Amino acid sequence: MFVSYCGLHRDDRMTNQVSAQPLQTRPLIQRALALHQQGRLNEAGRIYDAVLAEEPGNFDALHLGSVLRHQIGRSADGLRLVAAALRAQPGSADALTNYGVILDALDRHQEALTSFETVLATRGGDAATYYNRGKALKALGRHEEALASYDRALALTPDHVEALCNRGNTLCALGRHEEALADYGKVLTLRPRHVAALNRRGIALAALKRSEEALAAYDAALAIEPTHAEVLNNRGVVLAQLGRPEDSLQSCQRALAQNPGYADALYNSANALLALGQADEACTSYAAALAIDPLRADAHNNLGLALLGLKRPEEALAKFDAALAINTGHVGALHNRASAFLALQRFEEALESSDKALAEEPTHVDALNVRGVVLSKLKRLEEALASYDAALAAAPDRTDILINRGSALLDLHRTDEALCIFDDVLGREPESIVALSNRGRAYLRNKRYAEALEDYDRALAIKPDQASVLSDRGAALAELNRFDEALASYDEALCLEPNSVPARVNRGNVFLKLARVEEALENYARALEVEPDNTDANFNSALTRLCKGDLRDGWKLYEYRWKRKDLSGPLDAYTQPIWQGEKDELKGKTILLHAEQGLGDTIQFVRYAPRIVELGAKVMLAVQPPLKLVMWSVPDVSAVFCDGDPLPDFDLRCPLLSLPLAFGTELATVPADIPYLRPYRENLEKWQSRLPESGRARVGLCWAGNPIHTNDRNRSVRLECLSRVLSIPGLDFVSVQKEVSETDAAILRDHGVPDLGREFSDFADTAAVVAMLDLVIAVDTSVAHLAGAMGKAVALLLPFSPDWRWLLDRTDSPWYPTMRIFRQRAVGDWDELIDRLGRELEEVARRGR
Repeated sequence: MFVSYCGLHRDDRMTNQVSAQPLQTRPLIQRALALHQQGRLNEAGRIYDAVLAEEPGNFDALHLGSVLRHQIGRSADGLRLVAAALRAQPGSADALTNYGVILDALDRHQEALTSFETVLATRGGDAATYYNRGKALKALGRHEEALASYDRALALTPDHVEALCNRGNTLCALGRHEEALADYGKVLTLRPRHVAALNRRGIALAALKRSEEALAAYDAALAIEPTHAEVLNNRGVVLAQLGRPEDSLQSCQRALAQNPGYADALYNSANALLALGQADEACTSYAAALAIDPLRADAHNNLGLALLGLKRPEEALAKFDAALAINTGHVGALHNRASAFLALQRFEEALESSDKALAEEPTHVDALNVRGVVLSKLKRLEEALASYDAALAAAPDRTDILINRGSALLDLHRTDEALCIFDDVLGREPESIVALSNRGRAYLRNKRYAEALEDYDRALAIKPDQASVLSDRGAALAELNRFDEALASYDEALCLEPNSVPARVNRGNVFLKLARVEEALENYARALEVEPDNTDANFNSALTRLCKGDLRDGWKLYEYRWKRKDLSGPLDAYTQPIWQGEKDELKGKTILLHAEQGLGDTIQFVRYAPRIVELGAKVMLAVQPPLKLVMWSVPDVSAVFCDGDPLPDFDLRCPLLSLPLAFGTELATVPADIPYLRPYRENLEKWQSRLPESGRARVGLCWAGNPIHTNDRNRSVRLECLSRVLSIPGLDFVSVQKEVSETDAAILRDHGVPDLGREFSDFADTAAVVAMLDLVIAVDTSVAHLAGAMGKAVALLLPFSPDWRWLLDRTDSPWYPTMRIFRQRAVGDWDELIDRLGRELEEVARRGR
């Protein structure tokens, strides 16, 4: 007598025959078998036990008792009994088969397979044995062999429902979901209400991304068995795939109502909660799943994601590490670990984790994207672009990656390319807040402030409570000189995010533009309470302190300029140690003083060269090419070089704008040994005949600076505004402006002003012409510095908020004793300033030369 098992879903088929028995036990076994077949298992079990008490080696009682114990979940006891049965009848194919079935249920699949192979070798194959063999092979991961075994079973019994169902399961394990659907279809033709087949059909359809059909399969199964926990859970998964997280959560919760300890349903409930933005509740559900199944790498990983969303990156990192301890190649955990490191600003570790994820899966889109972000943070922008490009090759429609690529282009100052990307994204997603705010940044970079403001306003109309957008909006308003509105925008940002360093720094910048320096400093100080080493707050605090005359602290903080990406290059160009003011170190040494910023800066701070020579050093200069020739006139300089010139050996170096710090310069000790720049005779002779010889005072004019200067629109004045000055009689004006538009050239011609500046080859030419003038009128440009360094009378025209070097409220400059400063009295008001200048020039005209 034997009982045949049909795998995952038991199909208990028992014979109604018994072996030859002693007359006194045969009726008992027959009665027990009848009860067994009726499902009266407790009564049958008592009889089997009674027989074994009298006859411990009774084969039928051992064999049938093993089957019964397995049926009631006592498989280990069943295995002991069937093993004893095999000792009683070693060649029993039925006992060997059921021995294999029980071994398989106990996850001893290799031993089960051996038992089935023994049956096939001794008795030949029947459908049940081939089916059970296929189950064991599938459990061992030998899927192709399992398929072959199921095929043998189906060849013998074509309507073997469980063989068809398990064959479909094996095909799914091989990723052959379409073929699996055919098998499930055959099962459902034979048994339309087969819940397991409907469930598995849903799983196969979900794998094929046919989510609506999968949902229909699960609903059909639930119409038959409404409380089937596995189907409810799987239904929750497919509802999540359909973007219906609320329905997903409800389905998973129904599964948990049937089985509160169902780890998979807890996990999928957590996924739905996370999608609904309920990260705290998701954490609780993931933790519950892990309490039941601590080795779920996916639950550790997703719990980490929830914690990351809650801005708890350290805790998230621990969960990603836990997932990787279970599965070292878990790509999601590696990628998410990189995101946690990124949030912690541990960029090198983030890059390493991204690279590990990509070693496992080279085209993992999210890992490539995060890698690009990390590389951008590390200022490896070209590599970041390459990473974004690789991600976009795999997912060309991912607008978040396009936006990140645009941001990298912005950082590379490839602003027009960045704008094209943001325009593309907004063409697809007109309400993309990130694209709008980034395009606003690009417009700011291109000085298209009104368009930037429009984009920020659009973003805020969609979602008003965005501190970063409000802060950037303030920057656009400030550039449009709408300072009260800018301050209001920063105040809104700080209400939403009181510790926002960018908003606090930019608010300080507005006060600086308004020359309200104490309020500016207060804002920078508040920013530094949050982020003590913030570059912008420290650097802008330096500018403010210098502007108010606090040079001692100002020079110290001014060294923060080297942390600014726009100024770091000159510091990296040399390897020699920087001289920091140790006077004893200079004697007998050669020091290179090198330019770092604009032409005017070089002219202003080269004044320190003779002071260094007095300390016993040999001084060489490295300056911008237009200044090379005129810099030879600086007293005691031994050599002058510019970009591309080979340099001889030297011992020390110092950036020109670090010299005031090295010398401890304060207002009372500003070196002002004027002149320290002089013209050359040959240049004087070259230009002398080009200047007016009327005997009237000669007045040089320079009305605009370099247009790429960040503040040029405020510091430069339109020549037409100066037209009334050009009409003052008794003066001979000369243009020393290098760049002159055709409109301005026409104005000069109309007033008979010689346009010499456009013909200058370098500053040696400028110096020669300036030397022959009586007065130079200039805005804040290198020409003003040159005239001041030559000891010429200078009328400096300044905007309301001046550059730090001109201090506040003064009409003179400690840097240039021959300079007279004319300041705007209101933001942007050149007219009133020019009226004052005109009155002064009328007096100059009366005095003559």
